[in-house]
Amino acid sequence: MTAWDDHRMVLLDKEVSGERGVLVFEAPALAEVLRPGQFLNLEAPGRLLRRPMAPAVMAGRVLVFLRARGPGTRALLDLAPGARVRALGPLGNGFPLPRGRAVLASGGTGVGPLLFLARWLSARGHEVLFLHGARDASEGFLLPYLRASGARVRFFTEDGSLGERGLPTDLLSSVLRPGDTLYAVGPEPMMAAAARAAEAMGLPAYVSLEAAMACGVGSCLSCRVELKSGPAHVCKQGPVFPAGEVFFAETPHVR
Repeated sequence: MTAWDDHRMVLLDKEVSGERGVLVFEAPALAEVLRPGQFLNLEAPGRLLRRPMAPAVMAGRVLVFLRARGPGTRALLDLAPGARVRALGPLGNGFPLPRGRAVLASGGTGVGPLLFLARWLSARGHEVLFLHGARDASEGFLLPYLRASGARVRFFTEDGSLGERGLPTDLLSSVLRPGDTLYAVGPEPMMAAAARAAEAMGLPAYVSLEAAMACGVGSCLSCRVELKSGPAHVCKQGPVFPAGEVFFAETPHVR
């Protein structure tokens, strides 16, 4: 695994729609070593602690998809082009390769790491089906990125205002086939549904977990989770885990 470093990133461009957006950074050394599913700890203006983000790499740029959920992520979304921030990375472990076709299901900011995975696999000749779920048409700014991934894309909105009505997981039982590998990143209920669909067909499935990470390198131990095989730390053993290892909460959890 590539050793992490503290990289300087320059914001080249951004696109914002309400509380969601994508930041496009120039960080050539980081883009070269990042692998799909790994994360970085991104400096937030005016904040002591960095924010863990799972980025995508496209055309040599580092893309961060985020939602403003508090002052730190709002400050990141408000950055102006030309801004310079530091990012610790690459951190954590990425996605294993599929044994056959890759089926990707994302929701919300889970689009970032799976977009990276779709690009990575498509460039290496893998067949990829990408299902993304959004709340409404305000997330339509994601479509050009999805269409540039090399995957076959199906876009869903909960209200039917853009693409197909419903959730990506509504379709899994009908699109999964023997030999597939499933990857799911997004709200916890979505990942839980994806895990059940894969288990019902005996297919391998992987999810990426989110946790508070004060350091991102295994020093502070703030990201401890209980897996079926025992305790683990998201920043060191994850953030990617086999879906069958994860205890999913019964109550909805917003990513």
